[in-house]
Amino acid sequence: MSDNNNSEIYTKAKEYSTKFNSSNEVAIILAAGHGKRIKSQTSKMLHKIWEISTVERVYNACRHGIENINSVIVVGIKALDVMDVIGKRGSNKFAFQEHQNGTGHAVQVALKEIMGDLSDGIVYVLPGDMGLLDDSSMKKFRTDFISSNNDMMVLTGIYKGDPMQNSYGRIIRTKGSNGNVVQIIEFKDILALPDEIPYQISYRNKTYSYTKKELI
Repeated sequence: MSDNNNSEIYTKAKEYSTKFNSSNEVAIILAAGHGKRIKSQTSKMLHKIWEISTVERVYNACRHGIENINSVIVVGIKALDVMDVIGKRGSNKFAFQEHQNGTGHAVQVALKEIMGDLSDGIVYVLPGDMGLLDDSSMKKFRTDFISSNNDMMVLTGIYKGDPMQNSYGRIIRTKGSNGNVVQIIEFKDILALPDEIPYQISYRNKTYSYTKKELI
């Protein structure tokens, strides 16, 4: 991106951002990615499902599922286009991830926008391309998280169909009743594993073994 373009993005982000309300809950929506896997010139955040872009669907799921929630939308690639789709809305800020340094960095960029507005509360981190996320899922996730008394919780999905047609990363859980999330492995990395050697993960002084078939 050119410096001139970056200047325009920062200006629009400031113009479209609004003050947070008094809620202590905020959704960070990650909408800065390339979308290389879908091989499109259009940002993956702007591809539509039933005429509504995926990033707007995620935004709507948060707004309708959690009362008075604040939000920060992290933009990067096609930042101006993404901001124009959402526009200026109440209790929403835009944060520009100028350099694409991964998901963790995108969250750090968002947290800088939150500093001073939220010192203690619940932060939801959501991918902006998950357009099938709905308000009922957000509502249940919030309820389950609060009742769990955990510091962190991961919302996962179950894929029904041929696993070889699912190129998303896999959520690896401990074996047993708890099923704690311990790792996420990219599908391509699983395919590269040897067939005959179990994949092992150490977690809380215990080692868990998984066959390649179990991971797929």
